[in-house]
Amino acid sequence: MWRSVDRERRIVQTVWPWTVVKDEQDGVVLYIPAGTVGKRRTGERGGPGGRMIVRWDGGHANIAWERTNVIRVYREGDGHSVWFAFDATTWAPVWQYVNLEEPWLRTPIGFDSRDLYLDLWAEPGGGDWHWKDEDELDWVVAQGRIDAARVPFIRAEGERAVNRLRRDPRLGVEWREWRPERAWQIPTLPARWRELEP
Repeated sequence: MWRSVDRERRIVQTVWPWTVVKDEQDGVVLYIPAGTVGKRRTGERGGPGGRMIVRWDGGHANIAWERTNVIRVYREGDGHSVWFAFDATTWAPVWQYVNLEEPWLRTPIGFDSRDLYLDLWAEPGGGDWHWKDEDELDWVVAQGRIDAARVPFIRAEGERAVNRLRRDPRLGVEWREWRPERAWQIPTLPARWRELEP
């Protein structure tokens, strides 16, 4: 499991099951195929494009991962993970992504973090990187959910991640030929997906 958790309010915001491809000293690599079902909070939505929870009703609803298979690469201590997306049918590279998030915390069922809203994306070959969801970050700051003083650090982490990818483009290339084992099933949520450690 990879969960976005608000630890101060003890809320599991979003949860996705992933398959662990690699978990070694130099990093963690996860895989999610199209058709995987996760959970996200339910309630009144608002904010930019109606994408944000304004009032949580205490529940969660299923959400499906569609159209792409994704490899996610994380190094311990980083404030981001790097995603490489492939067409679910042809395995053609579709996009790459820097997901800005708090450093991962290991749990008995996977990894907890907290999504930091702002992200970057690029075409499969890299090149120009573009900021994504700046409106969401502005909105959560205005709502007091993230301290405005953190924003420069969040942006700096994104720039650091992109600079790393530009310096070492092999990171994306090495996963282009990878394929999951035929016997692998679509991952599912465990019964304990809501439980938080003390």
